[in-house]
Amino acid sequence: MSDLTKVNGAELAELNQILGTEVAGGASNTAIVRVPELKINAKSKNKVTKKSIPEGYFYLRGTDQVAYAETVTFRPLASHIQYFHWDGEGKERKLKNKSLAVKSVYKDEARDMLGSIACGMPNWEARKEMNKEEAKYWRDMQHRVTRGLVSYEGETEDGEKVVVENQPCIMFHKNSTYSGFYNEVIKKLPNGSQLYNYEIKLTSSYNENGSVIWYTYNYEPNLKKELPLSEEVKATMRVFADTLRAENKYIDQKYFEAIKEGSIDSKATEALKSLGDNLDDDFEAA
Repeated sequence: MSDLTKVNGAELAELNQILGTEVAGGASNTAIVRVPELKINAKSKNKVTKKSIPEGYFYLRGTDQVAYAETVTFRPLASHIQYFHWDGEGKERKLKNKSLAVKSVYKDEARDMLGSIACGMPNWEARKEMNKEEAKYWRDMQHRVTRGLVSYEGETEDGEKVVVENQPCIMFHKNSTYSGFYNEVIKKLPNGSQLYNYEIKLTSSYNENGSVIWYTYNYEPNLKKELPLSEEVKATMRVFADTLRAENKYIDQKYFEAIKEGSIDSKATEALKSLGDNLDDDFEAA
């Protein structure tokens, strides 16, 4: 990253607002860029190469060279709540609907592409009355989406050493991993600070329930060392902010189109009903 312009106070405040970086208690038309996804590997073998890969290790999905590391260092630059409704399984899985990326489910309206809110998710009281399967259906839609920079020293499945440094990436957390980032990072940061002020050490924990095995994230923020905001980091923040603006603009466009179509459909239904009532009156009069 070079030839960067400096970010003034006003622009930084705008970036903080868009990226959702501020911790509560403090003072108050670009293409969407895809970045690699930081994940925990839960498989013992690569399906394609059939080679062994380390379970419980972190890796970046979406890179040319996949390297695995037991621990990584992550610097968060943006964190939001977003709802995704997927239909189908495996290769047939398709995105049916998604919401705006919002900073708070309590303060912000998570409008979605089909004209509803939060992909139609019922409120907490209603979900408490559901059976386990039905509640999970809705819970699967709610994600914490966190963007940032990851660094680590890892190895490929062939044993080649790889160094990853300040790689922009994204994490999607739901179900058992949904609340971890909030509880272990956001709640521990000093009031008025920003997410990007600190680095976090990430490790994984093994979990099993019968035949079901999964890994959860552990977060260890280093609150003793506040990081400087370099021009390279600011440049990445701009890219993330542009991505969020573009995505939310597209979703809002779809939302209002769906609302308009729904309004037209409602008016057409009312018109047909009114016509039917008039015809009934004519028959009765006859």
